Amino acid sequence: MESFEDWEKEISINVSSQRPLYIQVKEGLETMIVNGLHEGNICPGDKLPSENELSQKLKVSPITVKRALDDLKQQGLIYRIQGRGTFVADQSKIPLPLNHFFSLTNLTLEQGMVPIRKTLLVTEQSVTPRLAQRLEIPADSNVIKLVRLRLMDNTPIVLETTFLPALSFPNFLSIYSEDISLYNLLAIHYQQEIVKALDFISPILLRSDEANLLEAPTGSMAFLFQRLASNSEGKPLESTKSVVRSDNVCISVEYKKENYGTTK
Repeated sequence: MESFEDWEKEISINVSSQRPLYIQVKEGLETMIVNGLHEGNICPGDKLPSENELSQKLKVSPITVKRALDDLKQQGLIYRIQGRGTFVADQSKIPLPLNHFFSLTNLTLEQGMVPIRKTLLVTEQSVTPRLAQRLEIPADSNVIKLVRLRLMDNTPIVLETTFLPALSFPNFLSIYSEDISLYNLLAIHYQQEIVKALDFISPILLRSDEANLLEAPTGSMAFLFQRLASNSEGKPLESTKSVVRSDNVCISVEYKKENYGTTK
């Protein structure tokens, strides 16, 4: 397949299936675009067939086609220009390496962009029972709640909500500064170094409040990182929920075969 020539041969619609038609159209177009980009037959900026052509050749309603394209737009796979049509979006994304600790600030600088931290909330409050168990602190303790927006060249990328045990970080509210990374602040002012973290990553759809802060469409795909980080003694010091835009960022994991290069 060269660009979108004979595109209808790439998509199969089963009207007898229980799967909604718009999902079938969306998945067919998504597979065609992703495979085309990978194989080099489709390039960013290529124009998709018109909604009328898609509707006629797939034998589905224009509303079905529009809903499928709306979903693909929210995923960042396509974009629309009014009066001109629908086009394949550039899929070049910034990789987040998960095989080691990484600094979002350094990662931003490596991309030739300016890192920005915006503090939306910093306060001390009572801990919830679930969070007390997670941080292994007494149920009547307080925690520091820190909500930040992380930007690359003024583009919001990550919405972070962090909880720290207040007993471990006295006077945090007066010491806290946006001008230093959180981990550096904890190391310099409290001699507490984060050396281990466990991340659970899930795909989510952005709620309206998250979407507004991240300047992304409500309901668009994102990554949810849930982190528990500890010091060298294994004491939990940080519980963070990070909502990461998936249209700008991808996840990178490097694997190495054990005992590679050795002989038995």
